[in-house]
Amino acid sequence: MYPGIAVAEALREVESGSEILFLCTERQIDLDILENSGWRYERQPIVPLPRSVGRVWDFWRRWRASLKLCERLIRERRPTAVLGLGGYASGPAMKVAARMKVPVGMINSDAVPGVANKYCRKFADKIFVQWRESVSYFGKDARKCVITGCPIRKEFEEQAAKNKDNREKVLLIMGGSQGGRNVNRAAVKCLTEVEEPGERNCVSQSPILRGWRVLHITGKDNREWVERQYKGAKVAAKVIDFTRKLPQLLVGADLVIGRAGASSLAELTAMGVASILLPYPYHKDRHQLRNAEILEKSGAAKIVFDHRDEEKTSRELKNVLNELLTCEDCLESMSRAAQKIGKPDAARRVAEELQ
Repeated sequence: MYPGIAVAEALREVESGSEILFLCTERQIDLDILENSGWRYERQPIVPLPRSVGRVWDFWRRWRASLKLCERLIRERRPTAVLGLGGYASGPAMKVAARMKVPVGMINSDAVPGVANKYCRKFADKIFVQWRESVSYFGKDARKCVITGCPIRKEFEEQAAKNKDNREKVLLIMGGSQGGRNVNRAAVKCLTEVEEPGERNCVSQSPILRGWRVLHITGKDNREWVERQYKGAKVAAKVIDFTRKLPQLLVGADLVIGRAGASSLAELTAMGVASILLPYPYHKDRHQLRNAEILEKSGAAKIVFDHRDEEKTSRELKNVLNELLTCEDCLESMSRAAQKIGKPDAARRVAEELQ
């Protein structure tokens, strides 16, 4: 939803009279985002492609209902263009729009297109990709690709223009997204582990955190546990479960630990922030790993594998933290590399292409 909101904001700037309607799913997260954003929306009954045969009929019924809803809305509103934001919710509107000769665009933010985007690409007139590396995955439709970057909200661009206050360095841990539990546990273990005699590489008890402030975004389910761990180990850390001020936090961060979702990486690179990325390990196509590899290759990030084993993941994370928290030149180099590949104007570029 957030790349779509970014494009909507840019459209309003490019053409102030633009009318925008979001077609979302019935998931609560979609409603929370759109109700707080103030944009108009319609809910579709569409659900993801089922993994079991027993749910195929329900999927088909909801797919047909979503097609009828989209056909009615397109006939009534006669849109100038339809923009698919990627994922299964884009399918019905893109298919109907293509059949009704309405120009169709599609955002593909991940390095590797998912199943839905591979299906929807045939309906798109233009495919807006974040990375050049994505183009080769679209085969004969590669000619439709436009390398714009992933649209991010204007507030990130505004914050990126501000100077960082380097009097106190900030380690920002982003374990608050869906699937962030492993990130939370690995990071907390690194920062709270008691130093054993003769061990010099323990983060929490060595001078390694001297001059650093820890800010940890946990998600609602993990906040209490994370707070208890820090308090028990006497590690000074500010713990929050959620924030709407992420742009302000990122502009003050010197190093981020988190997943490798496409929008998150677009925000990190636009803000020029060094990062340690733990790609989500449970997706079959490992698309977050492909995303992270692009940043690592550019010198903007380090990858730590989420082994689904707290001990092993924590041990690898500790080694990378020991390297970066004590090497200011490393962080500055990674920050410059991130900024070099960032595309903070992606939303405006997509908006202009849609006109």
